Amino acid sequence: MRLQMVLLICLTSGVVGSADSRCCGAEPAAGQPGWFDPLTYRDLMHKQLSAWKTPEIAEMLTSILSKGSRMGPGDGWFHEGKSRYTWRWLADRYDVNRDGRITRKEFTGPAELFDRLDRTRDGVLTAADFDLSGRSFATMQLMIPGFWFAMHDRDSNGRISRAEWDALFDRVSKGKGYLTADDLRDAFPLSPPPPPPDAKPQKYEGPSPATLLVGLLRGELGSFLEGPDLGQRAPDFTLKTPDGKRTVTLSQFRGKTPVVLVFGSFT
Repeated sequence: MRLQMVLLICLTSGVVGSADSRCCGAEPAAGQPGWFDPLTYRDLMHKQLSAWKTPEIAEMLTSILSKGSRMGPGDGWFHEGKSRYTWRWLADRYDVNRDGRITRKEFTGPAELFDRLDRTRDGVLTAADFDLSGRSFATMQLMIPGFWFAMHDRDSNGRISRAEWDALFDRVSKGKGYLTADDLRDAFPLSPPPPPPDAKPQKYEGPSPATLLVGLLRGELGSFLEGPDLGQRAPDFTLKTPDGKRTVTLSQFRGKTPVVLVFGSFT
């Protein structure tokens, strides 16, 4: 009976056959508790629970109930993207001297691709260029010019024309005909200008937790079923072409040509 109990605990804990298992009669390592020590089973249970991945639906429910409408990046199942083609993948192929930097001389691909990958614009490729999180230096570096651009793109067409640039010069120089460091500081601040003293505070009224919960149950915030993990095969599906004249099935391209799937909201 005691052996059956030990075997059952080993099976339910998922540790049978693992490289570091102390299960089923194996002698515990020096300094580790033996099988007659109750703490052994507690440690095995904690180890197994810590290895389990929290289901995305549980993450989404927790985020909705605890944060309400704050459904931004990193909340719920809105995780950062994953790719097989990481910095480590690139460094294994091009970082010849293994110094953590890929120079133009080491990179044998197209020069325009090197320029595109060099997000920090420092002339070399490093792990920082592949950090796409909101906390990375490259991302924060892009946020500041984006903020400045939005301030001075007067007609909001995504371009700053020569006329807009000249108008900016005239406005910032205040008729001097030249710019000083103080002028540039005022033209390109690091934070939005303060609101007027008589301005009423703007409050964003996002959807309530109840509204988000209903949207989750209706599938408006995403599917309950998790998609394939990195390296797994994408499920087969059939969709109509943009013109609606024919249908395309993913499996018809399998083994024939590279396929890139892009999922997202483009509303």
